[in-house]
Amino acid sequence: MTRPKYGQNFLVDNNIAKKIIKIATLQQIDTVLEIGFGHGILTKIIQPNVKLLLAIDIDRYLARELQLYCKKQNIHNINIMNVNFLQYDLQYLIRSTQSFKIISNLPYNIATKIIQKILPIKNWKMAVLMVQKEIAQRIVAKPHDKNYGYLSLFISYYAYSKILFNVQSTCFIPQPKVVSSVIMLTNKRTSILTEKYTKLLFDIIKHFFKTRRKTVLNCLSSFNNLGKVNALTILNLCNLNKLLRPNELSLLNFVQLIKVLKNKD
Repeated sequence: MTRPKYGQNFLVDNNIAKKIIKIATLQQIDTVLEIGFGHGILTKIIQPNVKLLLAIDIDRYLARELQLYCKKQNIHNINIMNVNFLQYDLQYLIRSTQSFKIISNLPYNIATKIIQKILPIKNWKMAVLMVQKEIAQRIVAKPHDKNYGYLSLFISYYAYSKILFNVQSTCFIPQPKVVSSVIMLTNKRTSILTEKYTKLLFDIIKHFFKTRRKTVLNCLSSFNNLGKVNALTILNLCNLNKLLRPNELSLLNFVQLIKVLKNKD
């Protein structure tokens, strides 16, 4: 096995790979997106069970390795894309398929960026992802939890999330210094706010959690220079105690704030 060019940790445990694929309940009509296919341990299990596999990896050597495997095995239902996913135009996925599933052992250092790029797409159905355990805990965290923050709220806006099981470092080569977790995300398929106000929602959440130890009154008053008088009026209209802290607010609380702000436009 070659030395990882991009700091990858390749899954080498077939039992874990099969367990991940089983969760996705694949069917022959499915289109699957795999981000970072590595040496293909998941790819080779997914491929026979789906209509189309979109396999993306930034590593040129790994893309060539998979191309040679497909040629040797006479495989025609894998679309190999040797690109940086964070720079990839997702309009192809939106236009080319009605719905798709995502299965991936995500690179640790860009896992959250990848997830945040995928979730706003309307036509993904479900995702089975392996991420660092600490990231998984942030993803599923609820109000009052120490791990609760912007990522928790971003995920919960678009998806239902669940941690399924942990994966020890011995299941990878090279072995990472952290434990991994497999999570499942299911698309909520709902649009609570328009695109304009969804952006405002995430702006205000990000602002609140930059100063998470302050009261919501102080957080809101400093957002877009609202001032304390306007902030207090908005909090009262939302029936929110001005002394609450950001990590005590639910997604619905933040949506409520945006709806009041929207009416004041």
